[in-house]
Amino acid sequence: MKARLFALAAAVLLTGAASADDKAPVELKVVAKTAKYKFDGGGKTAEEYKKHLEDLAAKAKAGELVQPPKALAVDLVLTLTNTTKNDITIYVGGDTNQYTFELTGGAGAVAMQNPVAFTADFKLPNAVTLAPGKSHEIPVKAFADGMRGFSRLVFWTGPGEYKLTAKYQLAKNQDGEKGDELKSAATAITIEK
Repeated sequence: MKARLFALAAAVLLTGAASADDKAPVELKVVAKTAKYKFDGGGKTAEEYKKHLEDLAAKAKAGELVQPPKALAVDLVLTLTNTTKNDITIYVGGDTNQYTFELTGGAGAVAMQNPVAFTADFKLPNAVTLAPGKSHEIPVKAFADGMRGFSRLVFWTGPGEYKLTAKYQLAKNQDGEKGDELKSAATAITIEK
């Protein structure tokens, strides 16, 4: 029995060591095609604007119907890159594949559910084959994420230097089963007065 436990522990350690050294086959990056934006609090100071957004987010979380501000216009690209030496097929798009943003720093950030309706059909992902070093790009024009790229809104709350990271849930196959979740390194975004 002890020999089996030792063998199992050794196998776990070796697997962990091998995977720590291996590079992920697909790398996610957030590219800020525009990295500077102008703060617009809709006539409110940064403090008033942040409080307003936090109040709306709390009401939405409690199940109240709220009317959030329009999604912030951004010019971002999510890039999925093949880091292997062989062609690989990834499955992107569809309802399984959701990206989420995390914005930190600056004057703070507020995220809230977007009260929009989606069609009830389940959208399947598309297969994309990437040659070694090649990428698939997903443009993002509104600062929103989640279901179909629009079920959650993200807002910066004032001027400052921010860090933006993203997660992307890949589908495992064309049937839409969940696969690996990728996480990007941080990208800098500046919000000016």
